[in-house]
Amino acid sequence: MVEVYKFITKLIKGLINILFFIQIVLMLLVFLTATYWFFNLIDIPLFAFVSPIADAVAGFVKIFYNQSVSVGGVYIDASLLLFDIIAVVFVFVLAKLKYYCHRWIDSLKIAIGSCEEKREEKFNKALQKEAEDNIRKCNNVAILIQFTAKNMMVDSCWGGDQNAGVKEKEEEAFKTFFASIKNIQGCKFAKTGDKLLIMTENFENIDNILNYIELSTSRIKLNMRKKKWLLITYISMDVFDNNTNFKQDVYPLLEKLLTLKIQNEPVCLGNFCMRYELYPEPMFKPFLRGTYNINEECEVWSLVKKN
Repeated sequence: MVEVYKFITKLIKGLINILFFIQIVLMLLVFLTATYWFFNLIDIPLFAFVSPIADAVAGFVKIFYNQSVSVGGVYIDASLLLFDIIAVVFVFVLAKLKYYCHRWIDSLKIAIGSCEEKREEKFNKALQKEAEDNIRKCNNVAILIQFTAKNMMVDSCWGGDQNAGVKEKEEEAFKTFFASIKNIQGCKFAKTGDKLLIMTENFENIDNILNYIELSTSRIKLNMRKKKWLLITYISMDVFDNNTNFKQDVYPLLEKLLTLKIQNEPVCLGNFCMRYELYPEPMFKPFLRGTYNINEECEVWSLVKKN
């Protein structure tokens, strides 16, 4: 439809040019014939060179109107005067017609703009759908968790061995945590050194997993605090599709995110946030933590549970 509107616009612009040309020709004829008629009336041959044009115009007018006007008993051929009057009126009519043509062009421009906006909106929706489909292909989730324990009864003032019992407490927290989440359906677990790797092939489980992690770690932290121990959790997450090499691309990224030492909040990159935005009724809200050098400069986000 846009092409039709543009074609009509070109036709109207062409018509405006033709009308403008006719106006110029008519005004030129009015000037020449009126001046010739006036000087011929007072018998001054100043515009005699216009005689062929004036005679042709007068002959044309006499086809429709052939009368003379009596002025002081002298009969004057009024065909040129009549032509000039009609021509001036016609020029005015053409001017009004040009005005409405311009109004029509303005209306067509609005219609073209509206059609192009709808076309662009449709195109953007198609692009958005394609992008969302590509993002949804990243349906695999990997979560890496690390625990760090600290004895609250040991500090620089009171002294004591800061490393005493730390490994044991971390291992105790690890075992307790694993026991509380190992029955989550659709998940695979793997211990890599002092870290726990949780993987699922269904992104729809993400809120359930994160909620379990938060509840379990909160319970463990509370119990350890009663024993004067502080437990800090570091959690990193990423999403990937079936064509991604997990060992080469995903796991190294998870470990680099852990090195940022952002405590007690799951951290991720923008690709996880884009996938999470498509999640229906999410329990967590992403917050930008800053820009860090993770392979390259990239934004790092954390997920905080909604109230």
